Amino acid sequence: MTALTTEARLAITTAVAGLGYKVYTTTPPVPIAPSIVIMADSPWVVPERLGRLSYRTQWRVMVVVNPRKNSAAQLDAEDAIDVILPALPTWVAVTSIGPPVLMDVGSQGSILTVEISVTASMKE
Repeated sequence: MTALTTEARLAITTAVAGLGYKVYTTTPPVPIAPSIVIMADSPWVVPERLGRLSYRTQWRVMVVVNPRKNSAAQLDAEDAIDVILPALPTWVAVTSIGPPVLMDVGSQGSILTVEISVTASMKE
C-alpha cells in the first residue's frame, strides 16, 4: 500500500511534469532554474477521519526561476504561475500564492522563488 501523502505528492509531480521545468520531488540542496520543487507544507497532514483513512495533505509547489535580470525574472515567475495552476489536478486546491522572493543559495548565487500552497484531500 502506498501512503496517501506519497500518492498526493506523485500526482502533483506528474501533473507539472512536461511543462518545461525540471521537477524535484524532494527538496534539493540547490535547485537549478527553471524548476519546480514539491515539498511538504505545515501542517503537512490534517486528519479528517480515522478508521477508513481520510485526510488533507498540504504541499508547497516552489517555482524557481533565474534572477539574472529582475524584469525578466518577474515575468518568468508570473508566466510560471499561469502555466502551473491549470495543470494541477482538479482535486488539488490552491490555497495561496506567495510573492517572488530572492533566495540565497550560497556560492551558486541567488534564485527567484514563488511558493504556491496547495491542499489535496486524500481518502483510503
